[in-house]
Amino acid sequence: MTSFTTLLEQGSANAWLFIPSAILLGALHGLEPGHSKTMMAAFIIAIRGTVGQAVLLGLSATISHTAIVWLIAMTGLYFGGAWNSEAVEPYLQLVSGVVIIAVALWMGFRTWQHQRQDHTHEHGRHDHTHGPEIRRIDTGHGVFMLEIFEDGVPPRWRLLSVDGAQLDARHMSVETERPDGTRQKFAFADKGA
Repeated sequence: MTSFTTLLEQGSANAWLFIPSAILLGALHGLEPGHSKTMMAAFIIAIRGTVGQAVLLGLSATISHTAIVWLIAMTGLYFGGAWNSEAVEPYLQLVSGVVIIAVALWMGFRTWQHQRQDHTHEHGRHDHTHGPEIRRIDTGHGVFMLEIFEDGVPPRWRLLSVDGAQLDARHMSVETERPDGTRQKFAFADKGA
């Protein structure tokens, strides 16, 4: 029987060995720590994602990771003879660091912007002279607009689907908690729009 090193030395004549080996090594590489799996899992949990959304996120990560690896490989093959890896590596590390810092700053800015909007809304919350209060809620199964109008009347709620998700009033409710700790639950009834 031919040794494994001899098969490797024979090159493309043994594609039957290289293709399954590459697939197996790629799958094992994907199981290693990293690749933002923790962030993806946290995202799916935060949006209360479905199994289908988790599978779609995993497939997207797999396809994008594979495409980037192919792009790097093709770039390396094209420019490989002209590059000195020791001279280029510091620049690649610098570019990677800049990209990571840029993403972190963008995420921080978006979080700050979201918190500022929530803070502004909190201050306006006790002034009930302005029409209905509206909240946008992303459940992971659909995006909804929740409206409350309580200017001199008992609270009246309205729940609308923003993205066409199906609503069943029998399974919907809202529970409020007042500053003194008292809670009140409101059920919905289907009244069309």
